[in-house]
Amino acid sequence: MLASLFSCRQETPSKRPNIVLIVADDLGWGDLSSYGATKVSTPSIDALAKEGMRFTNAYVSSSLCSPSRYSILTGDYSWRSRLKHGVVKYYERPLIDADQTTIASLLKGQGYKTACVGKWHLGLDWTLNDKAPADPDSVFDSWDKNNYQYIDFSAPVKNGPIERGFDYFFGTAGSNNMQPYVYIENDRVLMAPSEPQQAYDHYVNVPKAPNWDIRTVNQVFTERAVEVIDNHFQSDNDAPLFLYFPTSAIHRPCLPTFTKGKSKAGLRGDIVEELDWTVDQVVQALKKHGAFDNTLLIFTSDNGPRPGDPLIWLNTYANGEYEDFHQPYFDDYSPEYIDPKGNAIWSNGWLTYGHRSAGQYRGFKSDSWDGAFRVPFIVHWPDRVDRGVTNETPICLVDLLATFADVTGDDLQEHEGRDSYSFMSNILDHTAPPARKSMVLVGGASGAFVAISEGWKYIEAAPPGRWPETYYPNGPDRMQYQLYNLKEDPAEEKNLFEQMPEKVEEMVLLVEQVKGRGRMEAVGMTNYE
Repeated sequence: MLASLFSCRQETPSKRPNIVLIVADDLGWGDLSSYGATKVSTPSIDALAKEGMRFTNAYVSSSLCSPSRYSILTGDYSWRSRLKHGVVKYYERPLIDADQTTIASLLKGQGYKTACVGKWHLGLDWTLNDKAPADPDSVFDSWDKNNYQYIDFSAPVKNGPIERGFDYFFGTAGSNNMQPYVYIENDRVLMAPSEPQQAYDHYVNVPKAPNWDIRTVNQVFTERAVEVIDNHFQSDNDAPLFLYFPTSAIHRPCLPTFTKGKSKAGLRGDIVEELDWTVDQVVQALKKHGAFDNTLLIFTSDNGPRPGDPLIWLNTYANGEYEDFHQPYFDDYSPEYIDPKGNAIWSNGWLTYGHRSAGQYRGFKSDSWDGAFRVPFIVHWPDRVDRGVTNETPICLVDLLATFADVTGDDLQEHEGRDSYSFMSNILDHTAPPARKSMVLVGGASGAFVAISEGWKYIEAAPPGRWPETYYPNGPDRMQYQLYNLKEDPAEEKNLFEQMPEKVEEMVLLVEQVKGRGRMEAVGMTNYE
């Protein structure tokens, strides 16, 4: 069906759909009005859901950003890479191999003009200066906040988005709270870090570029994404556009400007409303050029959310040396998710303001519970996607490579997208059967394997001494093995690991078999043996 549907587009590339993939940073399943939020308002994103398709069982491959983004772009589970837990460090080398197919290189080979605007966080090849230590790994493979002084910011930045299939890149190396605090265009740093900056929930005494304002990073990205759309359709509209737009919002620090005070979900909620503005800017730019109706637009997130605003930083902002972000209703709430043994943020807890950023699901960013993996996923594609449909089909964001290959009529080779299964049939028909029957994910903080199959979920015990995860005083403990029946217990409250050893054995076998080779999880396979 798909081959016949898109065969005409292979002959006439100008009729192929533009593809815009907006990936929010740390946006949770419960952060949008269209997913049940009542303390934030997201009319522009909600309009996409109303006019398109809203998926409710979309999972990321890892609950942290670097590994999740790796899977989105490559179609491989992140645990097949060298990154087994955590995220790419400040100046770490590229995570995506030079010969690895990405969504960008795939679509570029099919005649698309490809652009990436926003947060990369998949590693780059930086040049060291004369002051650098003899061992380059002490800079590249390190979290030392002083390593910026060993980087030659005047040299080209290699093996980034441009070498991984994008014709154009504008963005940052990592998150808004991670050095280097500079903008990169293609393979050049626009301005080197040279000025002190106020420390908003990130390291103090690390310089920033003169054109860097941490409060407006997402706005700068949005303006550049609109500029990419404008330039493309004004000068190169014979080729379809692929725009990958990984936003800065709503990664903390959340420092609202024109949306300050608009939500009732704190500073984080205010930035959700800025994110909605971002989406509206992209939509309006496409409409201005008459391209919106021929655009496959997907809006999603890289992983689950933070619970809310960290109390320690709210108190810091209010101490007189910072801009005061305090709203009167903040005083009506007490901190939650306090971990007595946690770091400075977790030991003080979070203000959530009654907003459930992960919806009904347990866990948040970096965890192994569903709140860390389930994300909003909205598909808008006029005349292809039924309007206002809710789709409960389980999908994984690692499947985007195969899905976009289907859009162009391309056939993936054996080594490409080893864990990617096209769900185009589910986009075109919400009653179609799922493409995959299982997922083998990984907890972002712990690196513990997480298997989901036919409504069951298995979580390995987390290795000790890794990134912090959400603390629940009454359990479960992340050091425990866990098994849940998600159909009966979507909030993961009843651990069945001890009661169902045969199911556990089945899930362990699934993990081992999928680890052994790719393309093991398609619906229709009888077993994994």
